[in-house]
Amino acid sequence: MSNIVFSASPRQRFTSTLVFGFSLLLAIDSLGAVENNFAFDVQVSLSPKAAARLAALSESMVIAATYSGEPVPSAEKHANQIGQIDLGAEHAEIPGKFATVHITGDKLKRERLAWIKGPVLLNVNVYSARHSGPDNILSCDFFDGNLREAEAKPLALHCALIVENTMPKPVQ
Repeated sequence: MSNIVFSASPRQRFTSTLVFGFSLLLAIDSLGAVENNFAFDVQVSLSPKAAARLAALSESMVIAATYSGEPVPSAEKHANQIGQIDLGAEHAEIPGKFATVHITGDKLKRERLAWIKGPVLLNVNVYSARHSGPDNILSCDFFDGNLREAEAKPLALHCALIVENTMPKPVQ
């Protein structure tokens, strides 16, 4: 039986070590990206009357996502008026029609995550952008819960005109 021995030059060993190290860093970085992903999707639908009114006004809609969390005892001094740590907000303006929108979570204040205990909380609302007038004309469902729940599947929020007299409901 013969033994095959591979001999690598110092340069080859250095290059192999460098490639391995770089691959390891990329793998660790991608794991961190998954753990720190605060993105989710929102699917907005409209009643026929709301769709027609928004189209007639050339009005758009705003999706407002607000992130927060329960404070750890040492961070209670940073809590807002309702006792939560504000982790930031992200707004997306979309045309006034059915759409699925990706909210990136890029506006989240990650440096404040150490101030919270438990999950990141999320509140999502939809309203008219008010380009055609000073008042919101939409009554929409909303989401108020755990971010992980919102990441699991697109949040389906339905909007109607306020004058249609339909009550918004929380989405879970």
